[in-house]
Amino acid sequence: MQTDKVYDIIGIGIGPFNLGFAALTHDLPELDTIFIDQQEAFNWHPGLLLPHARLQVPFYADLVTAVDPTSKFSFMNYLHEKGRAYQFGINEQLYPLRIEYNDYCRWVASQLPSLQFGYTCHSVHYDELDKTYTVITENTRTRQSKKLRGKHMVIGTGSKPFLPLNITENDHPLILHSSNYLKHKSTLLEKARATIIGSGQSAAEIFHDLLTAPSYQSLHWYSRSDRFHPMDISKLTLELSSPNYIDHFYQLTPQIKKEVLISQAYLYKGINQSLLSEIYDQLYQLQLTKTKPLPVLQANTELSQLSITDESIHLQLVHLEKEQKQTIQTDALILATGYTHPQPGFLQPLGHHINKDLLGRFKISKNYAINDNQTIFIQNGEQHTHGFNSADLGLGSHRSATIINQILQRDQFSLHNQQLFQSLN
Repeated sequence: MQTDKVYDIIGIGIGPFNLGFAALTHDLPELDTIFIDQQEAFNWHPGLLLPHARLQVPFYADLVTAVDPTSKFSFMNYLHEKGRAYQFGINEQLYPLRIEYNDYCRWVASQLPSLQFGYTCHSVHYDELDKTYTVITENTRTRQSKKLRGKHMVIGTGSKPFLPLNITENDHPLILHSSNYLKHKSTLLEKARATIIGSGQSAAEIFHDLLTAPSYQSLHWYSRSDRFHPMDISKLTLELSSPNYIDHFYQLTPQIKKEVLISQAYLYKGINQSLLSEIYDQLYQLQLTKTKPLPVLQANTELSQLSITDESIHLQLVHLEKEQKQTIQTDALILATGYTHPQPGFLQPLGHHINKDLLGRFKISKNYAINDNQTIFIQNGEQHTHGFNSADLGLGSHRSATIINQILQRDQFSLHNQQLFQSLN
């Protein structure tokens, strides 16, 4: 990596969103870009790459297709290059396997020379004189520092696992966040008792995976939600997963936005209906065969306390409707309790250059900029301003194209909203 040149765009973090951004800018010769990530290679949620797990968005919601359907980085071209296009079509599955989506992303990443893995970003500084940013990085292998200079920045550092009750994964070898499930699975299978806390897709996938494990004699799944909610994929509801709805949501007042987001939880936090059906089928078969005790599934239940002894993990649970407490013991605790989106510490030196609201959150423009001169952009950190679609893989390309158009000051990508059957006004 050179230190004297000035890039047009520096991307920090290489998840699916910045990967799609890099793919969309690859054939734009007027943009000199570089993207860095502390990981050694692209690998999307490796702890949850279960063999049967599927995306919750269809195959055409890939890195590029929504804004550039002729791109060589489309999922369909990936299937063509891999010799699986006919098989995929015959399989009649809208929703790709997660391991296949990860392989697709790695295939795209392998073709983009602008990606630099193995570099940590320590800080970002702004030069008022030449209007550029200096990004201080460190090579994760050699520990050598490098400086990158750029005119624009696109931040895509992603989310961090959330653990309740100030729990840490250092408290016990088998207390873990769902994102690390596969890393610990072999040790988990040596135990007889496991408990899952969580209400979403990850909790369901892990429960489904452990349900057939021969070692378990006690498997519990507790959800704070009032039931095990399926994701709403009815057609008129899916119209809300559109740029049109982002435009509508952005115009709402902050208080209305807060209320709307609460009401929309199961538009993006629910469980695949097909997975719930498979779980029910397994439970029914288990009831018939009586090979082991039936698992415990209980909604309306919150983890309130945790203690650890030499023999087991003790959990105190509260039924939220009955207001009753119960205590169970388990050998392993898997917390499928979601993620947070912390503001990157490396932006602190920029101070007043970053716009924030009264709650200290990024104040994000409609074009996803977080500063007045529209040169720092955020990927997947704008739920409070742009709506529940912030983390939707299918809308990542639209956000990237919006940012690219803003940087180029022209409509490189046509972003005219598609017609919906329902009015949002």
